[in-house]
Amino acid sequence: MSHTMKRAILVLLALSFIASVTIFTFTHRGASNVHAKGVSPNLVPLSDYFGSNNDQFYALDAPHGLLRWSYQYQQGGNTWSPALVVVGKIYFEVANSSSTAVEALSNLDGSVHWSFPFPAGTFGANGIAVANGFIYFAVNSNGSAGSIYALNAKTGSIAWVYTAATSDQSFGNPIVVNGVVYTAEHSSSGGIPQMYALDGSLGSVNWSHEIPVAAGTNLASANGVIYFGGSSALYAISAVDGSSMWSSQVDNGPVSTPTIGTGIIYYASAANFLTAVNATDGSLTWHQPVHKPFAVNVSPALYLGGVYIGSMDLNMYAFKASTGVPIWKHKVGLAITTTAEIKNGIIHVGLINGTLRTLNVSDGKLRWFYHTNGTITTSSPPAEG
Repeated sequence: MSHTMKRAILVLLALSFIASVTIFTFTHRGASNVHAKGVSPNLVPLSDYFGSNNDQFYALDAPHGLLRWSYQYQQGGNTWSPALVVVGKIYFEVANSSSTAVEALSNLDGSVHWSFPFPAGTFGANGIAVANGFIYFAVNSNGSAGSIYALNAKTGSIAWVYTAATSDQSFGNPIVVNGVVYTAEHSSSGGIPQMYALDGSLGSVNWSHEIPVAAGTNLASANGVIYFGGSSALYAISAVDGSSMWSSQVDNGPVSTPTIGTGIIYYASAANFLTAVNATDGSLTWHQPVHKPFAVNVSPALYLGGVYIGSMDLNMYAFKASTGVPIWKHKVGLAITTTAEIKNGIIHVGLINGTLRTLNVSDGKLRWFYHTNGTITTSSPPAEG
């Protein structure tokens, strides 16, 4: 064999080896900054933003799982709320055993725009709402009255604070609809729970009204109705005045935030069903058994006529949203601990071992994954800009 031919074969073998390494790193993501190569620092691609209790908050290139940047708040087993991306900033609540804060980061490089530390001895409800230039969140404590805070989204300065009347009252995560902040209050001394509607700009009370039970899930709202789970039932409350509309005990109610579809409310039920009920009266539309419990952070996700949910039984499920007919079921091998976030036909879910996993919407087949060496309990829809 000629010397020239030998050199050509060696070059081909080298190229083949490089290609195989490239394919491997595309489908098996680790937690190294080496994966940021090839992502322009001047562009913000479609990205996954999420935190792990390994103390890191991550930004990944969503189509490929490349690490764009990571950020550390403090050491100490940080927990992170779902992140919200608005006009180039990422907002979230972060907490550990010694402190809690709401922070705003640049979505370009993870640098801190501002950080708002909670008052000493207080804690949050692991969630925020962003609307009309304000950040809203609950601040509670074990010895004093809870509050709802509104911050200026640009600066992190306090716009207003609404504080409960008595020290036994605390608030759940607020939601914002048409400039009104809704939040459920409960009493540690057994008082009657209340729903509050606050003016989003001023913090003044539009109304407050007794509700049948303390809210055990976050609130969801559509078409003038507020929905929440509590005491083994789903409740519907008027957003106009807080009066009760109906309650439903189908499958012992939701364990997590209800998901609102077109005329149907979907929820992960306490009886281990994915349950769909009529939005007007709570009657059963359909349900499908999952056989094992759902993580308390997992809610159904709607996408193009399908409803998608992961379970502690190690499976990801897809059903037809209107009828509940199964589309596919795929075993991912570990308990799923976040709501599925879906964009461009790709499902993004967090697993109990700290892996962010992606699957095809069409058939549930696995795509890339990224491992964080922690636990992921909340994630956010992939976002651009």
